[in-house]
Amino acid sequence: MAAAKVHIGLGMASHASTTGRVLQQANAGSSSTHTSRGLLRISARPQQRLTAASTVYNDPQVVPPPPPPPPPPPPPQESRRNVLLYAGGAVAAVAGVAALLRGGGSAGDGIDAREKASIDALRDEAGFRRSYDGHVQLLTREGDPVELRLDAKVPGTVLMRDKDGYVYFITINNIQQIDLTDDYVVMALFGDGAWQDSMQRLTAKDEAGGLVDVMLDADAFRDLISVME
Repeated sequence: MAAAKVHIGLGMASHASTTGRVLQQANAGSSSTHTSRGLLRISARPQQRLTAASTVYNDPQVVPPPPPPPPPPPPPQESRRNVLLYAGGAVAAVAGVAALLRGGGSAGDGIDAREKASIDALRDEAGFRRSYDGHVQLLTREGDPVELRLDAKVPGTVLMRDKDGYVYFITINNIQQIDLTDDYVVMALFGDGAWQDSMQRLTAKDEAGGLVDVMLDADAFRDLISVME
């Protein structure tokens, strides 16, 4: 009996061992199968990538042709004012003296007596006159002459003398040098007549220390250098 029990025990142990190996192989196969299927499913799944796409429209814009150039300006027309600006300075500086020496028959330097008369008329319209020696006289609203000369020490200051001999001055702040030999400059500065409201009478101290109006004759005024004297 003891030998039979041992045989049965060995048989059961052998059977159990065989069964364990079968289960182990089955489990291994099942695990391999599942793993294989899992790998197949992973490798078979396509990888999706999101790629940003942009669309470029090459639609050339239609550029209109450039506009035609503007027509050329009309040629300048000769006017009495242009004659004054072109020839006034020459008449004052040279031609006037030449005309005086020649007896008034010709103004010299290519300007005849008729053109000289036209220039003088333009000066009257602009409110000033110019003598043969080049001195400038402004005309007041009443038509009275006021002679001009520059202040030699104060830039932008013009001295004036009226018909009664009283001396005035006016200062133009934005101009340092004034050329009274140029008719255009005289016209630009004094042509509107506003100077008559801006002129200030020149005064000086007398022997008693009081202020009096300065009065000079024509020669003394032309010798006057500055209001600072």
